[in-house]
Formats: sequence, structure tokens, C-alpha cells
Amino acid sequence: MAGAVVAVAVAVFAGPAARAGTGTSAHHAPSHTAGTVCPGTGTVEHLDIPYENIPGIDRDLLSLDLYEPVVVEGCPPAPVMVWVHGGAWSVGDKRNKIATKVSFFNGAGWVFISLNYRLSPADLPQDPSGLDPDRIAYPVHEKDVAAALAWVVGHVAAFGGDPNSISLMGHSAGAGIVSTLATDESFLRARGLDLGVIRHAVSLDTAAYDVRRRIETASPVMAMVYLNAFGTDPAVWDTASPINHVAPGMCIPPFFVVTRGSRDRVAITLSFTDALRGARVPVTLLYTPRYDHAGVNDAIGSPDDEVITPALMAFLEAPGRAGITCSSPRPRVLRPLGRARPGR
Repeated sequence: MAGAVVAVAVAVFAGPAARAGTGTSAHHAPSHTAGTVCPGTGTVEHLDIPYENIPGIDRDLLSLDLYEPVVVEGCPPAPVMVWVHGGAWSVGDKRNKIATKVSFFNGAGWVFISLNYRLSPADLPQDPSGLDPDRIAYPVHEKDVAAALAWVVGHVAAFGGDPNSISLMGHSAGAGIVSTLATDESFLRARGLDLGVIRHAVSLDTAAYDVRRRIETASPVMAMVYLNAFGTDPAVWDTASPINHVAPGMCIPPFFVVTRGSRDRVAITLSFTDALRGARVPVTLLYTPRYDHAGVNDAIGSPDDEVITPALMAFLEAPGRAGITCSSPRPRVLRPLGRARPGR
């Protein structure tokens, strides 16, 4: 049970200075500064919104669900959390395990968005020679999420969201995609955006920060999961690895990182967070050894969670990009869709 977790190490890096502490804190609703965020009293669902149309592709795979908080009149635009589901890049759906997250973030006054993306084959071959060369693989997942993020930037204002306060969060494979989009600017550049559109990046329990290292150190089954998603070319592995895109002056957003599991998985995560710290990117790192992989996902927004959610909200309520200057101006926000905003 999430509430039974009592061991966690937290390290917060703000540029070259580091502060560390241990322990837990009581679960709490996020604080609200007057005039900044209004608590929500309910949810208005906007389901199966297409963010991209590609002939021959199931529309559901290129769609998102938007959950709008019901707030009193006169509230400022709400911050936005975009959720990217996990599932080994091959399974999963935008509605898996999100009820608690929707309730929590809407209650905190946030717009919550969960998206789908095209998936790699779910049936893995026995060896790499059996991989379909025409399958969905990197960089398709990342391109789809970048397309969804561009839609959010251009349209979330029509649902009461603030296009200048968009955070990106994912679990497992979704965390790998989030970390890629928050470090490799090429995906956003292809959509006319830059890293400045991501206010925070939240990466929950992945080892996809270094694809080559993961493939070379994982079990044969896990290595095949990565080969299915990223192919067999080591040069592609390196390009697909977020750690290889971290550099000073890149306008990488502050990162919230949760890790657990085997020594190799944790070591890969620590190498990534060390690289971020070396690039003067603010990092909050949580090591949660008593959670299993699914438990990390389940903890987000749970009233039983006393470890991850309170630390996450403290991270999200911090100044964020204050003092960080991006290399290019914040992109133009496209004209919002002309639709009503129920509940506002």
C-alpha cells in the first residue's frame, strides 16, 4: 500500500548547489496562492479530441482527453499537466489508471490532459531478426507526443488552461518519451516550438535515459523490449537517449525524477540526473525502494501517498523556470478553437 512507504531519499539540485534530505511528509492538498490558482470543485470531460490526423492511422491513437476543472468565475488561466502513459512503448492507453490523477489535479485547479500515441508491436519476437522493419518505433512515439503538445499550446486556452504553464509527466516508457522531449529540442522544433513550452518535466521510474546502456545491461527479455522500440542500430540508441542531449544553455526545464528497482536502473537514472545538474538544470530526485514499478504510477494523486505526491506538488509550486533564460522567445500561441468552456 502506498501509505506504507516510509523510506525515501530526496535530493534537490538548483544549479551547482545541492541540498539533500530524507523522510516523508503528510499527504496534503497543494497550497493555493491568492490570485494564482483557484481550487477546482468538479471536472468537465472533453474526450477523444484529435490532435493529429494521419490517413490510415486509428484516430484513437492520435487523440487526447482533456479534463477541465470547474472553478469560480474570474479565476486566472489554470496550469496544465500533460500525462504520457507507459507500457513498454507497445501497450497502454490514455485512460489507464488516471481517475485519481484527474481528481487530484482538477481539485488543485489544474487542467489535466492524457494522450495516446502510436505503439510498437505488443508481440515480441524471440530475437532481433524477427523484428518487423516496418513496425512503429523510435522516433514515432516522440513525434506523436510532440504533435499533441503543439495542440495543447495552441488550444488549451479555450478550456481555461494557461499555454505558458504546461508541464509534462510520464511513467515508465511515457517517462522516457517525456525526458526525450524535454532534452532533445528537435521534436518541438519540428512543430515550431522550443523547450520553453515545457515548464516542468516529471519522469516517473524509467531507465530510458541511456538506451544503449539499458540494452547492454538488461535481461534478454527487457533488452528485446528496447530493441522493439528503438531498433538494432547503436547510433539510433545514442540519438534516442536523453542523457546525450543534456548540455548547458539548452533551456531544459526543471526535472522531477523518481527511481527504484535494480542497481543498474538506479545507476542509469543517477547518471542522467548528474548530467542535468552539471548542465545547471534544477532537479528533484526521489529514490523510493519500497514501491514497485506499478506502485509509482498508482501513487500520483493518491490520498494514501505520503511520499511522491507531496514532493511532486512542492516541485510544481516552486518558481520553476524563474531565472532561466531560453535561447529563443516563447513561441507564438495559435488562435484557440472557438468553443465554449463549460463550467467556467
